[in-house]
Amino acid sequence: MKPILSPFSDKMLTIQSRREKIPFRKEEFEVVHHFYQDMGHEFTTTETDEVTLQQVYNQYREKYKLPFPEQIQAIREKYQISASKMSEVLGFGINVYRQYESGEVPNQSNARLIQLAKDPEEFRKLVLLSDAFNEKEQEKILKRIEGLIQEEKKDYWQLIINEYLLNADAQPSAKNGYLSPNLAKIQQVIVYLVQHLKPWKTGLNKLLFYTDFGHYRYHGKSLMGLQYRAIPLGTVPSNYDKILANALETDLIQVEYIKLTNGNMGEKYLPNPQNTFNESLFSTEELKTLQSVVENFKDKTTTQIVALNHQEQAWIDNHEQRGLVDYGYAFGLRWR
Repeated sequence: MKPILSPFSDKMLTIQSRREKIPFRKEEFEVVHHFYQDMGHEFTTTETDEVTLQQVYNQYREKYKLPFPEQIQAIREKYQISASKMSEVLGFGINVYRQYESGEVPNQSNARLIQLAKDPEEFRKLVLLSDAFNEKEQEKILKRIEGLIQEEKKDYWQLIINEYLLNADAQPSAKNGYLSPNLAKIQQVIVYLVQHLKPWKTGLNKLLFYTDFGHYRYHGKSLMGLQYRAIPLGTVPSNYDKILANALETDLIQVEYIKLTNGNMGEKYLPNPQNTFNESLFSTEELKTLQSVVENFKDKTTTQIVALNHQEQAWIDNHEQRGLVDYGYAFGLRWR
């Protein structure tokens, strides 16, 4: 969070933090609590409160295997029906599904129904049991469901390829920033960073880390859903070679091989003039994160980026074991 002007004096205040336990649904969850302090007063802002609550909701959803808002919205959108109709099909109150999409945490029984609806064959049973549609509407939605069933059979190998590339648990967790990995976003972030910074391979891997962890720091979830591993050269996507190879094989970016002073060959990534960044995949907040990464690293060399990354506690605590990095380290990033 950025410094703010104190409401009690003319001082600019920087954010402070400490670990606290927050109660939620008769349980307690440990979070990083952010606050400001001046003249004996401690206070928070709407922004800090949202990040605190997001941490609680993330942990609760992970513990009980509840769907996250993005997943809830995606399930409805693939059937191309309104949130109110989805509520009717599942037997919820008229506005309940919309509230779940907006971030309200569902109870466990409603969550199971939502997860059941993800399967088109199961959702067809629910549609046939409900009175949500008239005859014409039901015929249309059943036709849509049948199309999805056939698409999923055809897309089986594409799903296998995605799992191979991402090498990550598809379910949101503390290791992927509570966001299922999104290959389309990953590809477009690479396009954006390469277009603006033309980084070397080593630098690009760190820029991806700062993009995901930087977004998590302010919003309580990652931007791409990637897992990161601490290795000798820094914190990198756990399957970075496959991800970058895919970006090259699909002509999203280009590469120039340059002989380095030590005799090794370096990989410098360059934009493909025929590809443009697809900003429609990103929210306003996500675009701001991308812009911030470019602004903060545009004047840094690869050596400087690696040096900064090696000062991050995320790398210091995990590199000896080459361990996966928990997104909780985002709150201690040295880069702002």
